[in-house]
Amino acid sequence: MNKKRVMSLEEKLPSVPEAIFLFRSCTGTLQYPGVENAIKYICGMMGIETIMDPDQTCCSGYLLTCSAYLPEFSLAVTARNHALAEKRNLDIYTFCNGCYAYNREFAHLLGDQKTRDTANQLIGRFGYNYQARTGIYHVQELYYRLKERIAEKVVYPLRGLRIAAHYGCHYLLQEGVIDDFDLPSFHEEILRMLGATPVFYTERRACCGYGVGKVFTHKEEIVLPHLLNKLASARDEGAQLITTVCPGCNVALDREQPNLSQMGRGEFQIPVIDLGQLIALSLGAPPVKLGFNANTIKLDGILEFLGIEKEAQV
Repeated sequence: MNKKRVMSLEEKLPSVPEAIFLFRSCTGTLQYPGVENAIKYICGMMGIETIMDPDQTCCSGYLLTCSAYLPEFSLAVTARNHALAEKRNLDIYTFCNGCYAYNREFAHLLGDQKTRDTANQLIGRFGYNYQARTGIYHVQELYYRLKERIAEKVVYPLRGLRIAAHYGCHYLLQEGVIDDFDLPSFHEEILRMLGATPVFYTERRACCGYGVGKVFTHKEEIVLPHLLNKLASARDEGAQLITTVCPGCNVALDREQPNLSQMGRGEFQIPVIDLGQLIALSLGAPPVKLGFNANTIKLDGILEFLGIEKEAQV
């Protein structure tokens, strides 16, 4: 009986590219625009060109899940978006777990020739054609591939900073995800390379509640228990900062802290930023370019802890 060969981590990780197609996130672009700046800064430091296309649209995943789109429309949207990267011979890199999950799921469906033909019939009238040659990665996976090179260029070591990593369920629950579902480590390994101290808390793999509570049901009673448990778990382990790899998770964990306090659910003042923003900050990116002013829970205390001037321009 032939056994299917298990790919090594080295084989699964993306090779270091000359350029990436950065897939913009609706939530990320609107809520935390500094994340895009952070990714471009990191890639620039690593000699990687960042390509974005103004014709790229929403991944359409949430619209499909909320029954606002027919499935064939979402597949056509995905085929069109992927064709933009494909014509440049570039792989797609997302910084939103939702975009990552939906793009991968739709690409899997579009691997079927009949399904792809249907999508191409819809987008062909606009001059697009998708051949299913584009790889889809999360930028966290690129950071992990580059972690040694990143560590060599650190300007502000994060020594003594206790950070709780949040992975997000839309990333970990993907079939074929590169990191380990049961014992994910990419995020914490990157934090260590920056000099930080990862905090292992009981709710580290738990959902933030954003997708179900905020997007699909709009019911606070669903999202708040998830947030309360997660934030309390991180706080009780002494976390000074939470880092995410998804702007949707960032919205829940950052924006909802004052609401929890007002409802008598507990007092929380833990800043929450994207992992890319933290890496870029450690590499010397000016805080004013990383969009920290968009955060509900401000980063002033973290910047002071690291000895970085809030208004530093260079």
